[in-house]
Amino acid sequence: MAPGVVQLDNFSWNRRLARYAKAGQHEKTVEFFQEMLQKGIIPDRFGFVPLLNACASLGALEEGRQAHEQIIQSGCEADVFVGCSLVDMYAKCGSIEDAQRVFNKMPSRDAATWTAMILGHVKCGQGQKALELFRQMQQEGVQPSSFTFVGVVNACVSLVTLEEGRCAHEQIIQSGWDSNVFVGTSLLDMYAKCGSMEDAHRVFNKMSSCDAVTWTAMLSGHVTCGEGQKALELFRQRQLEVVRPDSFTFVAVLNACTSVVAIEEGRSAHEQVIQSGWDSYVKVGNCLVDMYAKCGSMEDTWRVFNNMASHDVVSWNAILGGCAMHGHGKEALKQFEMDV
Repeated sequence: MAPGVVQLDNFSWNRRLARYAKAGQHEKTVEFFQEMLQKGIIPDRFGFVPLLNACASLGALEEGRQAHEQIIQSGCEADVFVGCSLVDMYAKCGSIEDAQRVFNKMPSRDAATWTAMILGHVKCGQGQKALELFRQMQQEGVQPSSFTFVGVVNACVSLVTLEEGRCAHEQIIQSGWDSNVFVGTSLLDMYAKCGSMEDAHRVFNKMSSCDAVTWTAMLSGHVTCGEGQKALELFRQRQLEVVRPDSFTFVAVLNACTSVVAIEEGRSAHEQVIQSGWDSYVKVGNCLVDMYAKCGSMEDTWRVFNNMASHDVVSWNAILGGCAMHGHGKEALKQFEMDV
């Protein structure tokens, strides 16, 4: 070893691995793991957990499997925290079969492990399996957390099953999680997507605090249910609250304006989009193009379109559709050919 070079011990290697992960440097975390292996250093349980979390964030399935091999060799697979992180990693990387295999081998499973499996099944489009796991979890006497209930409610959304959703809602109240903003938002989103805005409003009105996500879920619910005017009324009410709208809020509001052909409301929302700095966001720009076109103002449509920093397929579909609607199809095609 060269003079002045400090040789890291295993503890220092693991601490550095965890530090990269904590800082959100997921790629660096995985790279550092590879460097550790090259030097013959295997992480301990405190290093494996952040490493697996980094793989989950990156969707790095192969690196996660490589970490799993080292976990087995080091004898850490039975550790509940490592096992939970493995389940979560496989689920988030889309390999629910691997997640299930790890889950089945675990000698003990806490609420976080069950929740990881439930969320994994929801992500993979297996809502019914997620609900079955939730019932099994309760049978084994494991108390659900707020995240568990969010996963269960999302499973109901994926299945569009209102009765299962109401059953989950009752259990949420009994467990005392109905005041949690994340659970409450998931509930009202579930009711809205299942077509029961009355239930969504009941949840919304009982919530002690609402964030932009909550407001957006309500606005989107009204739009989905064909109640664009109610969405706009709710947005005006939101402006009296100390809640800063985000890009998704504006997308919902602009969709509401489009659905009821409310161009003046749309222009007012457009001003707020500019003031809030969301006018450079492509999805918001697309909604503005679509809104102006369907409200009959091609001048505003072209102005927004030309001011957009970039265009995607949705942008071109919106401008082409608007021009075709107003008899300017050739003009739009000419512009498309020039840009492409």
